[in-house]
Amino acid sequence: MGAVRRAIAADAEGIVRLFPSLPPVASTSDTRAIFVIDGETAPLGAVLLEQAPDHLAVGPLATASGGEPQVARALIGFAEMAARSIGLREVRLAADSVPSDLAASLGYRDGVKRIRTGKLAAMTDYLEALGVPLWRDGAAPFDLTLYYRGVWAAMALLLGFGSITLAVFGPGEVTLVHVLGPALLCLAASAFAFVQVCLIAIAARRRAPVAIAVGIFVAAALSIAGIGGLFYERAVPSIGELWAIYSGDEALDTLAVTVSPDGTALNVEGAYGTGSADAVRRALDKHPGVRRVVLAGPGGRIGTAFEINRMIRNRRLATRVESGCASACTIAFLGGNDRSISAGGRLGFHQGSFPGLGPNDLYESNRDMRRFLVASGVTPEFAQRVIDTPPNEIWTPTPQELLAGRVVQRITR
Repeated sequence: MGAVRRAIAADAEGIVRLFPSLPPVASTSDTRAIFVIDGETAPLGAVLLEQAPDHLAVGPLATASGGEPQVARALIGFAEMAARSIGLREVRLAADSVPSDLAASLGYRDGVKRIRTGKLAAMTDYLEALGVPLWRDGAAPFDLTLYYRGVWAAMALLLGFGSITLAVFGPGEVTLVHVLGPALLCLAASAFAFVQVCLIAIAARRRAPVAIAVGIFVAAALSIAGIGGLFYERAVPSIGELWAIYSGDEALDTLAVTVSPDGTALNVEGAYGTGSADAVRRALDKHPGVRRVVLAGPGGRIGTAFEINRMIRNRRLATRVESGCASACTIAFLGGNDRSISAGGRLGFHQGSFPGLGPNDLYESNRDMRRFLVASGVTPEFAQRVIDTPPNEIWTPTPQELLAGRVVQRITR
């Protein structure tokens, strides 16, 4: 199916033969014209458009014998675009110009439709004229269809799944917007990309040679599977983790905070949830005689660890590890103005992580982590080794490496 164009004198004979319900081409004027859609050997359809002061009249409209509804759709779509371009807000269909069910599906009520204006409508018109409508197959060549729809799908996925990174690393506390926003954007992006891939396959079936069409179908199936896999592997874990943070981290928060009998040591043991820092703050406020924080645990929320680090640093407290302190626990440990471990104590390090996010997403975060380690007095070489350790592994330095890396000042029995 070709593009819609205005009929010329050379079309007169063909229009009379195929579409006798239309007036002669010679009777047209600046405000009254016939437009046709060309087929391979003859016009597929034609329509009379007439400009009135407050609306554009459409009809008669005729299609070739056995013509598909899409020909009528294309002609009516062109009429709406023409109305918009000349500033008319209403299109009226002539009686019986198209079947009533088709008119209703196009938004016409009693043969009348109000036309949208504005930048979005102009963009829609442009895509229609280009032959790649956003939500249906168009008349553009296959290579152009593949290019535009491929770019649209890629951009949608980039924006949709990129919103997860913004939600994770954005300022402030995690709210319901941080959870629902990325979830809805990822769903919308995945659905939009799915539609565009399907439209590429439809265009291939109609316009590409059989061998190429089969290859496109296979590629489309793989692309759809890839979109589903991306949603399952990236969006589901990330959004689930954001929801856990928003809902209070009850499953993760196992922190126990106690004070030694003499009131000088604060024992902090367990995993850090989003509310763990408050427990440490209350204990320190209640026991101003605390001079040392003894840490143990597998880590937890990195934001909470930084809060505890700041409390320890601002109060100029010492930190100590008797048994094991790993991951986010080491961040809290580095807040001490005097850091020590027992002979059997162990510190475990690795780069930052977040479910569903990969190394590229966490690049800036890990670079900031390296800066934090160096600012805490750790040697650049030690800090780099931490950042080079994958998130699913734990690097446990020897006591000598901890001393050389200036992570601890003393190792005692």
